[in-house]
Amino acid sequence: MDEVSRKALKLLREIKSVTFATVKDREPAARIIDVMFVEEGGLYFVTARGESFYRQLKANPTVAICGMNEDYVSVRVVGNVRFCEDPRVVDKVFDLNPMMNDLYPGEKRYVLEGLHLYKGKGEIFDLSTEPPKRQRFSFGGAQLVPSGYTITGECTACGICQEACPVDVISEGEVYQIDVEHCLECGACLEACPGNAVQPAKGL
Repeated sequence: MDEVSRKALKLLREIKSVTFATVKDREPAARIIDVMFVEEGGLYFVTARGESFYRQLKANPTVAICGMNEDYVSVRVVGNVRFCEDPRVVDKVFDLNPMMNDLYPGEKRYVLEGLHLYKGKGEIFDLSTEPPKRQRFSFGGAQLVPSGYTITGECTACGICQEACPVDVISEGEVYQIDVEHCLECGACLEACPGNAVQPAKGL
């Protein structure tokens, strides 16, 4: 796991209560779930076997996670989860998150099952900097998807895209260049370009 992936998962653990989204009957379903711990191999959380969240993950073991801290640094991850049948995972969750004992005292904790996000891709989007900064990452064998809009060789260097950019991250050249790490992905350059020389961001 690279440094950016570690930073992203650490931020999610620090935020702790974040949005987890799944699919239910082809419609989005989201709820707040606590990130219970993070290790080199990924992120761990729990849910009760009776929850619809559990059943959704059994049917489709993928999840989208999103959270933002008080400094306006957000993290998004999309990835694959696996179920941890070993009860020691639940025990570790309770050791690291002792408030869980108030909800599920004693042996009642074992109605919960641990889940491991072992493969994913995502980004850190830092709104506390000027201009904002994006860092894309992947781990567990997921394919890294670059961020930002790009300008193709069809560019005529007219400069209209540069004027349109709200954060001034487009530089001059024979072919203009977008600083993809600081691109807002707002699409202003795409809408303004008269020569269809701008390609949209790929997203996660």
